[in-house]
Amino acid sequence: IQNIINQDHTKIKNLEPLLSMVIINLRDEDEDVARASAQLLKILGTFFISKEKIFYILLYLWHNEDYRVRELIVWLFGEIGKESPSEIIPFIPKIIKFLKIEDFKIQLKVIDALNNIALNNFEQIWANIIHTISIISEKSYRNSLGNVIYQLCQEHIELIFPYLIEELENPSENVRNTIMLVFKRLYDEYKIEIENEITRILYKLESKYWRERKKTIQLLKNINMIVGKKKIAVWITIELNKLLQKENDLDVRNEISYALDIIKTQFSDIKEYIEKINDELSSLKKKIKNFQKIPANFRKKLNSYIKDFKFNTTEIQLNLLYDDILGKIQDFHKKINRFEFKRLAFNLIEEWEETKIQVIDELSIIKSFIIEICEEKKQEFKLNLEVKINLLLDRIDILKAQFDYIKDKSLDTKILEEIDLKWYIEPNLQDKFNYFSLLRKNLFTLDVEIREMLINHIEFDTIFKDLLSTWVAVKVEIQIYLNNLDRKIKNIKQMIVDDLTLIDTSGGRTESKNIDGLNEELSFQIVQGHIQSIISFGIEGIKKFNNNFDNLNSKLDLLTKTGRFEESKKLIEMNSSQIKSFINDTEKQIETIIEKKDIFKQNKDGFDLYVRPFIDKWNSSKDLIIQKLNNFVQKGKEHVCLHEIKYYLKIMNPVNFELISIYVGLEIDQIKKLALKFIKEEKLDAKIINNSIYSPKLEMELPSFSEIKLFNNIRTIGNEMEINLRVNNPSHYDFRDLQITLKIPPYLKISKKGSFPNFSHIEKLKANSNFKFKYLLKFDKEIRQNFTEKAQDEINLIIYYKGPYDISKKLSKKINLLLS
Repeated sequence: IQNIINQDHTKIKNLEPLLSMVIINLRDEDEDVARASAQLLKILGTFFISKEKIFYILLYLWHNEDYRVRELIVWLFGEIGKESPSEIIPFIPKIIKFLKIEDFKIQLKVIDALNNIALNNFEQIWANIIHTISIISEKSYRNSLGNVIYQLCQEHIELIFPYLIEELENPSENVRNTIMLVFKRLYDEYKIEIENEITRILYKLESKYWRERKKTIQLLKNINMIVGKKKIAVWITIELNKLLQKENDLDVRNEISYALDIIKTQFSDIKEYIEKINDELSSLKKKIKNFQKIPANFRKKLNSYIKDFKFNTTEIQLNLLYDDILGKIQDFHKKINRFEFKRLAFNLIEEWEETKIQVIDELSIIKSFIIEICEEKKQEFKLNLEVKINLLLDRIDILKAQFDYIKDKSLDTKILEEIDLKWYIEPNLQDKFNYFSLLRKNLFTLDVEIREMLINHIEFDTIFKDLLSTWVAVKVEIQIYLNNLDRKIKNIKQMIVDDLTLIDTSGGRTESKNIDGLNEELSFQIVQGHIQSIISFGIEGIKKFNNNFDNLNSKLDLLTKTGRFEESKKLIEMNSSQIKSFINDTEKQIETIIEKKDIFKQNKDGFDLYVRPFIDKWNSSKDLIIQKLNNFVQKGKEHVCLHEIKYYLKIMNPVNFELISIYVGLEIDQIKKLALKFIKEEKLDAKIINNSIYSPKLEMELPSFSEIKLFNNIRTIGNEMEINLRVNNPSHYDFRDLQITLKIPPYLKISKKGSFPNFSHIEKLKANSNFKFKYLLKFDKEIRQNFTEKAQDEINLIIYYKGPYDISKKLSKKINLLLS
């Protein structure tokens, strides 16, 4: 039937039979049939039957039907009544009386119906309810009407307060008591709205009419008594004390004093509480003043580092100080927003908002400036480093010349091959061996210095290519020569041992002589001295590696704090590789002279006496440095991983372990294990949820610190406009693929000369950097006259860009030309 009516209502010639049928079906025991009948009756009553007739029909049914049908009737009153604001007015008092029925479901339906009718007849509903409350004596009925008022207030919270406040002065005690109860219930749920209304009431204290001021004071006193909250009492007390100081009318002054006495009776410690609040306000003002000094102090401190040429320290301190200041801004922002009496500090909060924006903006500018200076200083340092590299290249040339000289002037190969006992007593033999020791020492010293320079300046690794290629060639040539020499010395040692352990006898026999009888000056002058030289250089190298761990830890800390994780990992791997390589080279040199089946090892007394002390000392030093290296590598990798997790959490919180695994280069299970360890050791404030890690602390940070910020300055001269823009990246990571689009009204044209194009692409905006550009626009006044819409007077700058993890972002800035 509904479809027929909606398509062509003229097909139904007579509505009376249909109306009767619908009313009969309202009584159907099937709820679906009854509800469908009510829906059809709503259509008939709204569009095809006179409103007065349908309301009388519903009223008749109300008095003659059971509760189940009555629920549908009340619903129909609400639905049809909201569409018929004038016709429903006479029936409003009758609908209100439906609340007398002590059936909860019926009362809820009545309240809903009155709320619907109030959409277009609020004042009529309000007036009828207030009048009914003022004349009735039944408490339960009055409570039901109070519930209606409460529901009306919730539905019309923005306009209800003037009505409530007006009724607080109603002559009827019933009305006043009901409104007080409603007001108190509303305060618990709508504090902000009620405080806004109190603010509007406070403005009336400035009225030039003394009667109005007195009436306002009485109203404030009543509100305070109704709400019964110390916060409201303090607020009203402070405002009344301000008024008392400048009020001249005696009646008004007496009313103020009376109101203050009532509040003091209600809250005996109100005076001390106000003093505490005033102290807190003074403290907040002082802190805001201190925040205003931060940019100057920030610049001064960083300049002192740059002046001393400590750009590494500057880089660390730059980020640490910047993050620390942002943290303080965030903490203070939370504190001032948690301040219970914000309405007493409107000017203070406004000053803070301006200060906060100004400080962050100035810090970003200073940070970008300092970074530029650091880059300049780095280039200067790089030039100085190239000078040091050239000096090392000169020293390599000197070492090569020394090597060539020793190679030509030292022990001849033929002499070594055709050796006999006569050369043992040569007076210059020790000097010749000293040449080899000096060469080995110079090789070792230069190798250690080059290694240290590489590790300490890993960020400039590209400029060491020529040095490394030259050094490796010379080092390999010298090491090959020394290794060959070591083998020849081992042969000399063996020949000496053979000569001194075989003695001719008269019978043509030979007898073996005990090794303890060797001439120390002859054999161990060569062997023991040579081993001692190699091991001494080895231990000296280990000492230098050991002493360098503190510098390595500082360097690693610098790299991780500045987000250079790849360089951090490279530093760990390079140091580990260098130490292991050094140990292997030294071990090979020792092994070349002393083999496992060496005669010195066969004769325990000689080996223990002359060789073992040096070997034991070497092994002890070697084990110590390996243990320290393993500890450094493990802790270093964990340190880097910890800072990587923190870094990626700042970008995306929570972040998936699979995503971290891709960027960190570890298996998911390894990262989970390390994350659990960091959380357990309280190094990481985070939680693991499913396959992600989440930091509640980082989530609370102000998001504006990690996104692109846009600042503009506009100048208009005649028919030309200059828009200077600055895009700032205050975060610690780069933004890529910036697409900048300017949308302008048709009456503006971009000047081709000196202006940024209306569409452009920037590959990268580095962390803590700015990008400045400007637009030069010209007005066409004739075209401008044809546009009157507000939207046509706006310039819209849109920036699309990608953050970490290739997350696409958008920044839009609208500039109103009428306000510029």
